[in-house]
Amino acid sequence: MLRISTQMISERSLSAMLRQQSELNDTQQQLSTGRRVLTPSDDPASASRILGLNRAVDTLTQYQGNIDRLTARLETEEGALEGITNLLQRVRELTVQGNNDVQTTADKTAIASEIRQLNAQLFSMANSKDSGGEYVFAGYQTGTRPFSFNLGTYSYNGDSGQRELQIAPDRTVADGDNGFDAFMNIATGPVATVNVAAATDPVPGAIADGDITIDGGNGSGAISIGALPAAADPTERATQLRDAINAVSGQTGVSAESATATTLTLTAVGGTGVTVNIAGSATTANTGLSSATTAPTTTKRSVFETLDNLAADLEAGNPVDRYIADVDLALGNIIDIRTTVGGRLNAIEEQQTVNADLKLNLEIHRAEERDLDYTEAISRFESQMTALQAAQQAYVKVKGLSLFNYL
Repeated sequence: MLRISTQMISERSLSAMLRQQSELNDTQQQLSTGRRVLTPSDDPASASRILGLNRAVDTLTQYQGNIDRLTARLETEEGALEGITNLLQRVRELTVQGNNDVQTTADKTAIASEIRQLNAQLFSMANSKDSGGEYVFAGYQTGTRPFSFNLGTYSYNGDSGQRELQIAPDRTVADGDNGFDAFMNIATGPVATVNVAAATDPVPGAIADGDITIDGGNGSGAISIGALPAAADPTERATQLRDAINAVSGQTGVSAESATATTLTLTAVGGTGVTVNIAGSATTANTGLSSATTAPTTTKRSVFETLDNLAADLEAGNPVDRYIADVDLALGNIIDIRTTVGGRLNAIEEQQTVNADLKLNLEIHRAEERDLDYTEAISRFESQMTALQAAQQAYVKVKGLSLFNYL
């Protein structure tokens, strides 16, 4: 026979009230936090899904943070490149203006002065920093000032790297462009150069029209430089050749400069080469020329050096037509980089929208798993509160019962 003692009744009543009070406290915590699943034991399956959704949302949040950083850096770079584009367009205008023979020495000096100022501005813009204080054109070396100038030499102190930031699980985007490719390693226009030796004939004789022809590779074909009278010495012959070649340079595209008193340098910019042909009364002895074709060559140098050389030649009164192609190539390189920057900005803007939509969907699913149904929870809370109060009142009455009350 099972005997139910007063102590057992009390313990069971207390245990039931504590259990109800614990359930009531859990419901109160749910109402205060707004979450249905507070511990994994509340709903193990939902808790596991919630952890996975939390990781996915956190990852997308990091991607969006990377996009914000990318946007800030690329917008800084795009702004710098826009200013550099305008600057180089101004340099081109000045180069064309300075290449005009109508300009006086004072005019060319003034143009050169402006170009030097623009070059200083370009140098400063190439050392631009982003909002975080990092250099934009330094490659991986974002804490190092990329460009320096010392003793007439421009140096690049960064590297050729491009930092990549992840904006999606399988997608990264470069946050800048290195300054070496942007400003230092710039192709120059094709230039053919012919070094003309001094005439060896002490008294160079006259040369008939058509015996010296020059083809500058510009499509005009071979052009005669005309007849030359006898010269008193090789120095006068060099002057005659220089003036005659420059007189037809508009047709040939070939200009002549005095290298020394008796030698010349012929230059053709942008053509397929320079072909010199001598015949008849023209000989190497009385002209210093030889029948030959010289192919054009191209080199690479920094845009800063190009502008310095341009200004120096303007100040010296030299032709600067060769720099028009050089400035065009530098400008084209900057425009190409701007195009890639614009493409990256468009790409990350689209990815930002995709990420935001995906993050919203994940948050909705997480809310379905984790968030509380307030209507059901409030109803449950009131029911639990009523049950607890009833149990407490019943316990008080049962606790007060005794057989002595009925004797």
